[in-house]
Amino acid sequence: MFATESISYSLLRQVNHWLMAAKRLSQLDNLASAMAWQGIDHRMELLLKASFQQSIDEVIAYANSLKSQLETSAEPDNLRSVKRGLLQLRDKYLKAEETIQFYSVAINSRTTAGIAALLRACDILCIKSMQELLQPLGKETPLVLTYVEKGVGASILKAGLRLWDGRVSTVAAIKVTQHNLYRPTAIIHETGHQVAHILNWNDELAQALLAKITPNTPVAAQAFSSWSSEMAADAFAFVHTGFAAVAALHDVVSGLPGSVFAFHENDPHPISYVRVLMNVEMCRQFYGIGPWDQLEEVFKNDYDIDLVHYSSVPLIKQCIEVLPQVVEILVKSPFRAFAGRSLSQLINPNRAGPLELNKLEYIAGPALFTSHAWIWKESIRLLAINGYRIGLGTGDLQALYKQQEDWMTKLGFAVELN
Repeated sequence: MFATESISYSLLRQVNHWLMAAKRLSQLDNLASAMAWQGIDHRMELLLKASFQQSIDEVIAYANSLKSQLETSAEPDNLRSVKRGLLQLRDKYLKAEETIQFYSVAINSRTTAGIAALLRACDILCIKSMQELLQPLGKETPLVLTYVEKGVGASILKAGLRLWDGRVSTVAAIKVTQHNLYRPTAIIHETGHQVAHILNWNDELAQALLAKITPNTPVAAQAFSSWSSEMAADAFAFVHTGFAAVAALHDVVSGLPGSVFAFHENDPHPISYVRVLMNVEMCRQFYGIGPWDQLEEVFKNDYDIDLVHYSSVPLIKQCIEVLPQVVEILVKSPFRAFAGRSLSQLINPNRAGPLELNKLEYIAGPALFTSHAWIWKESIRLLAINGYRIGLGTGDLQALYKQQEDWMTKLGFAVELN
């Protein structure tokens, strides 16, 4: 009897521990500062808090059921059942905590009014980029929570995926890297991942690449097919922001030669050497001759494929031979995902090309970067303009970055705070 009583007390103590932890976690206003909560869209705040509360309520309800079970009987079979339940309770709590912690860290990156405004601008850019494609296709656009973090590349936790706590995410969370906060074309690449997921484009693109490239070079076809998800996201960023996305991508992936020429069989990212040239080819097909040609020349000089002996070189050379056809498939071919149209028919890349961007600047004049009306209407093309100029690497680059900061801040402050 003494042993049974000790086991019962031990189980009760542990159940109470996780119950109290869940109750502390339920104090949602303690998860992020008032400034951080005010820095996000009010609808997003309500969605996230409701989801958090549901996860916590499930943990609390399960803990209370175990307490009731302990009060009902101290029989060995019942205690063994509670012990099994205790392990499940611990797992439920930790999974709920993992989900809540992820979003809390993201929200708390909005540490000041200025950073919050810049990230709200990124939220808007992300949502606008998706709406432009999803609305004509009758699809809903998810909310987006961007957050700033260290590192080289952006990333996304897509809406519609199952989270650690078993719930389906209702808000896409996109990481903006600190170094690219004033040049955030990568977030449009990430929304490309979200759009492709919603429309099931990745698999269809993979099949098209495999079917159409195989007659020319089966090995390259297999490689491009395995890279379809990242190629889709690159194409999405390109049609929205043109050369800005290409130059930014070049700067992110240009590392040591070993990484630029590296091929990893299970990596969804194309070989960096191939990826840069594929993006340049998109510019060439839509814009003709331009600064992307100089970028390609410098890139090939920095990474001379004829002077290296990596095992990936034969594959790279086969991939390069079919790049024009690959880009045709990627951007100009019709897909079921797009209701029988091509990506470039739904979002015209020429709107982000040099001629149209110059025309926009001429029509709007100085108001383009200062008027709330222009900034709201043309925010994605402003990203393209600034990114294009920065990509050229000429002129007063410091002033360009400041201009980007200023108009993004105006865009962020145009959003009504909670």
